Amino acid sequence: MTWLDNSRILAIFAVMFLHVAAIVVTGTEIGSLYWWAGNLYDSALRWCVPVFVMISGALLLDPAKAEDMKTFYAKRASRISAPLVFWSLVYLAWNAFKTVMAGNQFAPMSLLRGLASGKPHYHMWFLYMLVVLYLFTPFFRMIARSATRAEIGTITFLSFAIAALNSVVTALYPSGPSLFVNWFLSYIPYYFLGYLITITDVRAPRAMPWTALALSIAATAVGCRLLARYQSLDAGLYFYNYLSITVIPTSICVMFLLKEWNKPFISSKAARTLSRLTLGVYLIHPIIFETLSDFVVTPFDYQPALAVPLLTITVYASSLAVAWAIAKTPWMNRTI
Repeated sequence: MTWLDNSRILAIFAVMFLHVAAIVVTGTEIGSLYWWAGNLYDSALRWCVPVFVMISGALLLDPAKAEDMKTFYAKRASRISAPLVFWSLVYLAWNAFKTVMAGNQFAPMSLLRGLASGKPHYHMWFLYMLVVLYLFTPFFRMIARSATRAEIGTITFLSFAIAALNSVVTALYPSGPSLFVNWFLSYIPYYFLGYLITITDVRAPRAMPWTALALSIAATAVGCRLLARYQSLDAGLYFYNYLSITVIPTSICVMFLLKEWNKPFISSKAARTLSRLTLGVYLIHPIIFETLSDFVVTPFDYQPALAVPLLTITVYASSLAVAWAIAKTPWMNRTI
């Protein structure tokens, strides 16, 4: 589906945009013009991870796919095991290298804790979450096969309500790190919603999703600022949570808008190529971004309103080039 290829391409670019903007939010004075530039960018891009999860649901929950459980697990394992293991080791080594280069004492146990918690690097959590989500997908597919649209809609709504409530409680009463095997539970509603949006033909007036999107983005930015002002930045970052009361409608609006956009960026072939390289770009980009930030340029060197998108384009283009080279290399291509 062309619109799913478009969605992958936009979502991975948004992920990198988000990571660049995030350091402006956390590294500048709250309420300054620089901070607002990062906050607005960040608020506008929080849909990226939910859209990735919805794409997976749209593809994998299709009951028409005649796969038994053994076949499903074998396919998923062959596609995700090599990237998960290889890049976990790469980022353990990368973090050790950065620690030594910074003149700090190398602590192997901290790296092992990062691995055990599902975060050998900040972005790797998504793959660890996805592995557990895949484990339950055959059972979710049974629900999709036997339930009506109304029933799936009810499951999605109820699971969103529980996940959103859990997000609020976690923000109010943080209890420290949790096991990564629990992360997938919060993303089940997005998983089902992706499938539901795919099979739904209902179309709202064109202005409705755009208006709702603009309002939810504004609410994210303003909500973050208000909580940061009256409590702390950590409290304000609740509004960036992928299950916050403002990011959920943002993500839903973006997914509906992407479904309506069924034309490839350049050509169908180019869209498929860029889409296939999405995982590679995702896995590689932190090394590119951190290297550029450490030795070349940061968003703070220039006006962030311009520096953030320009640096994002540079990181994306560089990561895409590396991913393409790896994809053309025998044996290495399995890692992306």
